[in-house]
Amino acid sequence: MEQISHLERMERAYLSEGLPMTTQRRALIEVLASRKDHPTVDEIFSKLSRRIPEVSRTTVYRSLEMFTELGLIKRVEHPDAAARFDPNVSEHHHFLCTNCGGLSDLPAGALRGVRRLAYVGKGKHTAEEISVLVRGSCDDCSA
Repeated sequence: MEQISHLERMERAYLSEGLPMTTQRRALIEVLASRKDHPTVDEIFSKLSRRIPEVSRTTVYRSLEMFTELGLIKRVEHPDAAARFDPNVSEHHHFLCTNCGGLSDLPAGALRGVRRLAYVGKGKHTAEEISVLVRGSCDDCSA
């Protein structure tokens, strides 16, 4: 079976939608695929504008929105912080360090004791996605 990189997977998914791959979108996909953290729009824009000085913040916002709608990335939100973007779209949870603000992935299996909750009442709620945010001190801050 062919092993493809995260970058190639994102590109193929984008192109399969029949959307044009502009230089700016390709560079944005490269920036996202190279990240292991969960960058904010400002962090993404800063890195991208070093490569393509003429890129606009609006282009970055619109492209991130489109990538999210296509399922290429996930928007990760948590209280008291700017939205961040995660190129890891597999089922997983997040750990937020309350000291340094770092956000890292927790595999879905890391929280085996947490069960999916279903609203049994009058059937007014349907869960589409469950994401758990664990807060604490990361290894670096705990040291």
